[in-house]
Amino acid sequence: MRNALVLIGFALLPHSAFPAEATLEQILAEVRALSAKVDALEKRLEQYEEVDAVSEALPRAAVAYAAENPPPAGDKNKWYENLRIELRKADVRASGDWVKPEAWDKIATKMKPDEVIAILGEPTDRKFSIRKDTDEILIYKGDINGDGEPEYGEVRIHNGKVRRFQAPAL
Repeated sequence: MRNALVLIGFALLPHSAFPAEATLEQILAEVRALSAKVDALEKRLEQYEEVDAVSEALPRAAVAYAAENPPPAGDKNKWYENLRIELRKADVRASGDWVKPEAWDKIATKMKPDEVIAILGEPTDRKFSIRKDTDEILIYKGDINGDGEPEYGEVRIHNGKVRRFQAPAL
């Protein structure tokens, strides 16, 4: 796909883009530069697509709930309350892989905080500790089940590495 885009871009270049005496090395250098630009643009596009997927999770959850549970003709208060619960659950589930037990299975002591965040996602909170055995606590908290009781997991960091962790009861 990328090679096709580079060739199309090369074909669309005005004839004045390369002097008549342009060498093969100059042309190849220009093609490489265009290829690098395409790579950078594809990476930027991937970032926007990831953010877009997370931001669409809540509307999808609302539409799914409304499709499965049409509002009643009479008192709609209970229906709206259930919709709010479903939206809260969807919001927590979209907050990262920390809501999946298999993600917590990948966490191990002596990992770096960046590795933990790459696996679980951004923590919902961070606390700094004055305890000798903990420098920072990465907190993952949210009402995954919609029962009003938030699930809680934490990762304790000491000297730039995971000292211990507690997965939420999922």
